[in-house]
Amino acid sequence: MLRTRTSMIELSSDECLDLLTTSQPRVGRLAFDDVGGPMAFPIDHIADGRLIYFRTAPGSALLAALEMRQVTLEVDHVDDVPGPRTSATWEEGWSVLAFGRLRMLTDEEELAQMRKSLLRPWAHDDDVHYLRMDVATLTGRRFV
Repeated sequence: MLRTRTSMIELSSDECLDLLTTSQPRVGRLAFDDVGGPMAFPIDHIADGRLIYFRTAPGSALLAALEMRQVTLEVDHVDDVPGPRTSATWEEGWSVLAFGRLRMLTDEEELAQMRKSLLRPWAHDDDVHYLRMDVATLTGRRFV
C-alpha cells in the first residue's frame, strides 16, 4: 500500500492576505458566537488589504454578528483530485482564518464603491446592508 505524507506549512500574514484577495470563488464561512450557540454562514466576500466586505439582506442572522466582539472568516481551498480515491491519492490545499470586528458600512464613499463591486449575496434582495470586517489577526496553513 502506498502512503502519502502531508506537510503543514504556516502562512505569513501577507500570504494569507494574498489568498483572501485572489481566491476564487470568494466564498468563506463567517462564524461567531450567538445567544443560541456558535453560528457559521457561507458568505461571498471581497478583501481589500485588512478590510473584508460582505453584503447581506435586512433581517439576516448575520446582522447579529454586529453585536459580537469578534467574528471569524474562514476561507479554504482543496485541490480536486480526478479519479477514484485510493491510498495513493492526496490533495494539496490551504486554509486562512481572519479574526476581527464587524461593522455596518455607513460611509457614502465606501458604500458607493461596494455597490459597484462584484460582491453578490446568495439571497437576492434589493434592500441590502454592506458590512465590513476590520481584520485584527490572520492565521493560515498550506497543506502539501
